[in-house]
Amino acid sequence: MWFVSLSSPAANVSGNQIFIVVRKGKQYPPAVCDVRIKYEQTVADVKAAASAKLGVPKDKLLLFWQDKELTEAYDSKTLLDLSLHTGFSLSGYDLTEEPDYWPPVVETPEGRRVITGEQALKA
Repeated sequence: MWFVSLSSPAANVSGNQIFIVVRKGKQYPPAVCDVRIKYEQTVADVKAAASAKLGVPKDKLLLFWQDKELTEAYDSKTLLDLSLHTGFSLSGYDLTEEPDYWPPVVETPEGRRVITGEQALKA
């Protein structure tokens, strides 16, 4: 008698699937990955998982969420704290090369911010 298991390694993956799009210099297309993170895990865990999947050192990975830089101040925040759920995406830059920011990015006291709309056209 043969027994067929319906489980596979992918079926054992748990957590929220967060998509990450990272640009490096002027290279196109950008690198894309997804990471599985549980609600109780932190932004630091997201950064570590993305760094490992993309092969970008953590200190050279710049990530944005809702047009705000995920600075070290966010590292201890959990996905639940930020209401990050499956299907959400983060964008960012691989800083191992000079970034080609588009849409434009500006420095603020709270960290970098992506500017869009009319502000971006004026930049």
